[in-house]
Amino acid sequence: MAASGVLRPAVTELTTVIPVFNGERFLPATLACLAAQTRPADRIVVIDNGSTDSTPEIVRNAPGLRCEFRRNESNLGVLGNLNRCLALSRETRYLHLLMADDLVTPEFNASMLEAMKLLPGPGLGYCFNETISQTGAVLGKNQQRPTGPALRVSLNEFLGPQSELATVLLPGVIFKTEFQDPVCLFRDMPQVADGLFLAEWAAKSGGVVELPQFYCQYRVHPFNASSRHMYDLKCFVEDEWEVSWSVFNWFQESAFAHARRALRLRLLHAARMQVKIDMMDHLRPDFANTIRRRRRELVGTPATALGWTVVRLRDALRRLNGRPGRAEELISNAHVAT
Repeated sequence: MAASGVLRPAVTELTTVIPVFNGERFLPATLACLAAQTRPADRIVVIDNGSTDSTPEIVRNAPGLRCEFRRNESNLGVLGNLNRCLALSRETRYLHLLMADDLVTPEFNASMLEAMKLLPGPGLGYCFNETISQTGAVLGKNQQRPTGPALRVSLNEFLGPQSELATVLLPGVIFKTEFQDPVCLFRDMPQVADGLFLAEWAAKSGGVVELPQFYCQYRVHPFNASSRHMYDLKCFVEDEWEVSWSVFNWFQESAFAHARRALRLRLLHAARMQVKIDMMDHLRPDFANTIRRRRRELVGTPATALGWTVVRLRDALRRLNGRPGRAEELISNAHVAT
């Protein structure tokens, strides 16, 4: 159901779509960041997934914005709603998917569209991000702000971090669709679907631009997917493994480089699972043992031993520098987010 009385431009260059479910806690700030854009979106669409709170009223009364409000007849789930948002790609040249709890700075739209002039056809552009708590406080140590122009990124350069789960974050991405259907959809992986989706879009569209500026703020809080799925083995462990090996198949490289990458990914997952085991030893020891068993099945004994060694050495170095171990840091950040 679309809101009436909202006029669309004859040709829509940039459409921002916000999928939302019960977003009253953070949605006002998200809408405010869109109202503050130096280059406003030509069209803003909010697709509601059956909210039972004041989300509709917040959208209709958003200061300084004219939004189209659409309400799904039934709740499609987070990924189903994102896929519905993607249907708008055929109605716009550029598409921005902004989650209802994240923010972009006032320069985001203008800077990203200028950067994406480097793309001759469909593709994606992304900026850097920082993490904020539910109160808006920046989490983690201060990062050196990069400077420099936008640049084209090769497919392998982009896929590398995605395969290692150091994914670009969705709210900091704009898709150049050129009024075409989406090149792919989100798959059923609640916690890591965005990384696989971005890698697949890049692999199938062929153009990626990086803007090395912090124009996106990703909010961590107890209500987001990462917090909800911590104790689900498929979401917390197995989906990550599947994403890495799916992205692995899209690299264009020699057989030797491919074999070396496979070894690197196996060791990476052994180490990541060790950190999760260390976390769960503090939070839920029974689940830690479940991860131990699954790790042996997925990565094998040699990689398991190497992963354990790497994490122990890295944590020892962190403590020498006055920092907590990685698992302790993650647990602490989760507490800050609450």
